Amino acid sequence: MRLATRIVLTALFLGALLGLCVHYGGTYDDNWPHPSGDQLQDDPDAAVGERVLLFGSVESVEDDTLEIHVTDSEGRVAVELEIDGVDESVASGGTVQVYGVLEDDQTMTPDETVVVEEDDRAFEYKLATSLVGVVLAIAYFCRYWRIDWTTVAFEPRSGGDDRDG
Repeated sequence: MRLATRIVLTALFLGALLGLCVHYGGTYDDNWPHPSGDQLQDDPDAAVGERVLLFGSVESVEDDTLEIHVTDSEGRVAVELEIDGVDESVASGGTVQVYGVLEDDQTMTPDETVVVEEDDRAFEYKLATSLVGVVLAIAYFCRYWRIDWTTVAFEPRSGGDDRDG
């Protein structure tokens, strides 16, 4: 395939991918079945008695009760909830997902609680671990493959390791 054809096809596919990303981002909130922090802030009683999935940062932990803050789109606290009956280990500053029935007194007894980040250091750990993995994958790939700039393609490196014997 000629270089010009590859460039045009790559541009078309990247343009289509960008269009799909923009469409997904534009329709995501309309298709999400659970209330967001903004919706809870505007009308807190609209979701009372409903099963909802909420994401929040843990402000305090006391026995098996968590106090979480659900934020709006600007990062301000939209709702403070008290979650009863949590048996997962999480510390202040952590992030949780809570699925259950929202009560009118800003409490919730969850059907399920998932700890996303146990504490405020978990995000940095996940980021560092991912970066190490990406660097190792790229190094492994570059050890056995090279870019041929004349054909804009990957080719196996010659020489190097003899794996057959």
